[in-house]
Amino acid sequence: MFVSPNKALACLLVMILPFSILASNFRIGAIHTRPRRSLAFMATTKTEESPSPSATMTKKRHWQKVRLGTNDGSMANSQRLKMSEGRSKEEEPSRTVPLYRAEGLIAVHKPLTWTSNDVVAYIRGILTRDARNRGADENSSGDNGKSGNKRNQFKKRKGRKQLLKVGHGGTLDPLASGVLVLGIGSGTTKLQSYLEGDKHYVAVVELGLETTTLDSEGDVVKEASWGHIESIEATHEGIDDKTTVEGVLSKFRGKIDQVPPLFSAVRVDGKRLYEYAREKNDVHANENKNAKDAGDVITSDSASHEIVDIPVREVEVYEIKAGSTLEEDVVHSGIVDGRKYRDAVSSMTAAETETAADDDECTDRYDETGKKDGRKNDKRKHKDKEKGLFNEETVPKIEVDDVSLSLPRFALHVQCGGGTYIRSLVRDIGCELGTVATMTGLVRTKQGPFVLVDALRKEDWTADKIYEEVMKNNRENGFA
Repeated sequence: MFVSPNKALACLLVMILPFSILASNFRIGAIHTRPRRSLAFMATTKTEESPSPSATMTKKRHWQKVRLGTNDGSMANSQRLKMSEGRSKEEEPSRTVPLYRAEGLIAVHKPLTWTSNDVVAYIRGILTRDARNRGADENSSGDNGKSGNKRNQFKKRKGRKQLLKVGHGGTLDPLASGVLVLGIGSGTTKLQSYLEGDKHYVAVVELGLETTTLDSEGDVVKEASWGHIESIEATHEGIDDKTTVEGVLSKFRGKIDQVPPLFSAVRVDGKRLYEYAREKNDVHANENKNAKDAGDVITSDSASHEIVDIPVREVEVYEIKAGSTLEEDVVHSGIVDGRKYRDAVSSMTAAETETAADDDECTDRYDETGKKDGRKNDKRKHKDKEKGLFNEETVPKIEVDDVSLSLPRFALHVQCGGGTYIRSLVRDIGCELGTVATMTGLVRTKQGPFVLVDALRKEDWTADKIYEEVMKNNRENGFA
């Protein structure tokens, strides 16, 4: 059978054409399925052929653009690129704004009429406002900016623990002035050693009277003659002589037993001694102050009698001496003049008595229409009483031109360990002299390495100066 060439060619094409189409589709699918590998291979090959760094970076950027421009999975490619760039660059951890610019210890000068806690609260307020102004309220966690991200920390914290840590290393009475050591931040953990460490004081003593608080603030409860005391300085060194102040001081050097004052923060049966004293009108300690049983406190009223034992404590006095002159820095610190203080209190008490008599006639207040306005005079008087009789400016003080003292007043210089009450020491000295005595003024001149002349005065209580002193003390005394 003869087949023409044209028919044979046509049959051959019919047989080959399906396979050709199939192969073509497979090739196209492969190209579209793996475009990145082929392009990456081409880009890598071309980069290796060109050793120039600039050409390499140019082609790399071109390849990134090409890869991001592909139709399949372009979004996934973009995310992979960002992830790879993030891994190539390590992000530095962000630090929050610290609560404190510095942490450590500082000595401030406590003014007269301020309590030690008043000073702590005032300094804490300054540092809190400084932290807020620096933005620490938004980022700091209380560990000086090392971790955390607490917000709104400087809002009202009523009933909650204070965010900034500030504490003191030894209480000074309101009518005392001088060195008060404060701990800021981690510095509060170092305060215990200052509670127990040695301190230097200068006290003004007045013979012939004793008050309920053993200082100028209390009411006079005892008076006794002091005329048999001839002088302040001892006439015969090393010999006990009760006719001179110096003559009895040798008994108060070294370790001695001491009964704390009735108005003190010493706890007895879980209660402060001053709380016992304020509960009843008739509260007094045993007459024999130097005896071991000097701790009997009797509180009495018409219904009951309660006896509380004040614990006798052992304290140490390293050095004690009497003098007739006050140093200039002690006077500038502020030391109460006992006589002027008592006179001022007497005048104010008399004025209050007259005012109270007038108020009793008409206790309620009335407005112009004759209606009560709801305010009571006794409430106003109570608030005024809480503020105290004097402030740091009005409290009667010994002036610079009155630094020389004479009997019945004298200066007492004491260097002692922690827990020593100067008021009790003065009381016992008066008893040893055969009379009574009261501490009318007190200045703490040194505590640890901190001295009076270097203590930060109230006019310098700013955040900048406080932190400057903290950093200075860290450098000089190794508190860091």
